Amino acid sequence: MSEPRNTPKPASSAAGLRTREEESWVRPRQESETKGAGSGEYTAVRPEVSTRTPPRDSVSERTARIDSKLSIASLLLERLSPLDARARLLSSAILRRDEVLIDAVLAEMTDEVVALAASRRRR
Repeated sequence: MSEPRNTPKPASSAAGLRTREEESWVRPRQESETKGAGSGEYTAVRPEVSTRTPPRDSVSERTARIDSKLSIASLLLERLSPLDARARLLSSAILRRDEVLIDAVLAEMTDEVVALAASRRRR
């Protein structure tokens, strides 16, 4: 004979008690290279010589590079309509001397930069 389908659950489960199979547990940490160190502590690693960044530009080299980009950006700005979104970005970048923003706008305007460079050579 089979048991009826609507049999009540055991009292221990109904009362909120957990069986051995239902118990939760925390898994142990994996072994790491930081034996003996606290959580999140790592020993310092020096980069190899080949991965080091090249020496930074001097202040005068950086200033000359930015001034060159500013002059190109200023010439392009004169040729753009004041309502052009690129003109607003370019004027903001020039005022802030923001090299990254100037590079981004000039990269989007490669045709205009080439035309400007060609007209400067003809002079």
